[in-house]
Amino acid sequence: MKSSNKTILLVHGAWEGAWSWGETIPFLQKEGHKVIAFDLPGHGDDKTSISEISLQLYADSVRKELDKIAEPVILVAHSFAGYIISKVAEESKEFIEKLVFVASAIPYNNKPAVQIFKEDEGSELLASMIFSEDESYATLGRQAVKDIIMTGATDEQVDYALPKLVKQATKPFFEAVETGNNFNDVPKAYVETTKDRVISLKAQRQAQTATSINEVVTLEDGHVPLVTGPENLGKALNQIAIS
Repeated sequence: MKSSNKTILLVHGAWEGAWSWGETIPFLQKEGHKVIAFDLPGHGDDKTSISEISLQLYADSVRKELDKIAEPVILVAHSFAGYIISKVAEESKEFIEKLVFVASAIPYNNKPAVQIFKEDEGSELLASMIFSEDESYATLGRQAVKDIIMTGATDEQVDYALPKLVKQATKPFFEAVETGNNFNDVPKAYVETTKDRVISLKAQRQAQTATSINEVVTLEDGHVPLVTGPENLGKALNQIAIS
């Protein structure tokens, strides 16, 4: 019989930091789970320079967290972090009990994330990004955060998040992830978001089909339920964790 108390490692998406899980974590802890969130390199309180950031560096930072925990983990990714945890699982599935994708891009057919977004006619992400002169990083304006990224958020939620959003290194968006036996062997689940303007519901479901994900929970929410619907997200993640 599976234990109902799990260790859950939360991996934030692009621009974000561990702070973005702050509203969701209490709902998981209330169910008795051990919950860990951390900053990826160059995010939150981590000061890694943009020039150093790559998909491999992101993946290595997740692997370090898994090795520190050193027990079976429900590994949860939001948004672009779907690429990161997929790479981690392919390189070594040790300590990964299940992969959970929340409104996530997932690598398939050797497509980098930027291609997933370009092919998604319902995505407004790329058009919303403000690129630096050398295109090494991108930022987001307030209106894009409110309308497209955090659809459904209040002005107070947007004003809380906006100063915490970092300059996002663009290199990882252009890097492909090859998945094979290790990735395929790990159980997977998906939390889909019906009002998503970053990765459309159609694109989310294409990713689910391409990666044979059958365990799906649907939220009537935008791209960042971590902020706009943390209780419902907490319930969804608890349901997946103990299934």
